[in-house]
Amino acid sequence: MTSTLPTSECVFADELLLEGYGGPSALYVRDQARGVVRAVHAGAAVAPDDTDKLVDLLGDPQAFINEPTEPAHLCGENRHNIARALLIHACRTDDPNLVRRLRQVAPSEVHRIDLRLPLSVPCLFALFDGLGQEELAVRHSAMHMVRNIHGHTDITPILDTIISELASPEHGRRYHRVAPADGARWALVAYSLDTDDSDSLRERVAAVIDPATPTQNALRTLAALYAVAEQFDRVISLVGRASTRVAVIGGIHDAVCGIAGNLGTAGDLPNARYPFAEAITLAEGLATNAGHRKQVEDIRKRLNHLRPRNPAAAGPRTSVGT
Repeated sequence: MTSTLPTSECVFADELLLEGYGGPSALYVRDQARGVVRAVHAGAAVAPDDTDKLVDLLGDPQAFINEPTEPAHLCGENRHNIARALLIHACRTDDPNLVRRLRQVAPSEVHRIDLRLPLSVPCLFALFDGLGQEELAVRHSAMHMVRNIHGHTDITPILDTIISELASPEHGRRYHRVAPADGARWALVAYSLDTDDSDSLRERVAAVIDPATPTQNALRTLAALYAVAEQFDRVISLVGRASTRVAVIGGIHDAVCGIAGNLGTAGDLPNARYPFAEAITLAEGLATNAGHRKQVEDIRKRLNHLRPRNPAAAGPRTSVGT
């Protein structure tokens, strides 16, 4: 159900609408768009009459055309800011229909928005329903979006969508890497730290792994979930299914980093007495070459960086041996 806010709590986009079709200055459009975003972040809603017009503006290929003397990136930045304001407005007012319209007119912008607020189940579905039909880059952004949403919203209703991305293709390297499975893996590890039904989660992840050609990301996720649950014998059992040990050691890395990161921001957690030393000893035992040993050393460095400065904050834990 869409809520209606009084006019005094609305932000109007008159100037933005007037200048969206080129206007005298794309820089002016940028300033107007940023102003709308700031107002929405502060709690205002987009004026009802302006919402439809802004959506139409996003869907018009003739909008936001830069003058030849203006920076080329302004078109994309302006689209992103308007989509950001409208998506926050839609989720805050519980308007899944608006979320769907935004996905239609600005799919690449919508899933690149850092959305950190509680979402209703209808809005959550509107954001991720049919994600598998989107382009790989959109799915990549969507899975990173899930990681941020998880801190404020129960993502249980879209678990099947997240788990299915573990088998998605990937391409590129480093900053150009496009891999939806990366974001899906981190979202599932974070989810496993908060759920009371981690056994079911591990079963669902195991079910999507192709026995003949298992993807490395799926195996890494399963290894991480076993490591979170301290089922180290099951972590070892995955070694025979991985083409290399990188995925299994990487799963231990994800579990250790996820738990240590949580302990650094909260006190009374189920993993407060997690056996970090045992996990790293296991990773060391699996390391058979220089690349593996570099992974283990990275686990140590990340753990030292993420653990709470005050050990008492998260209860006593076994220290990691050197």
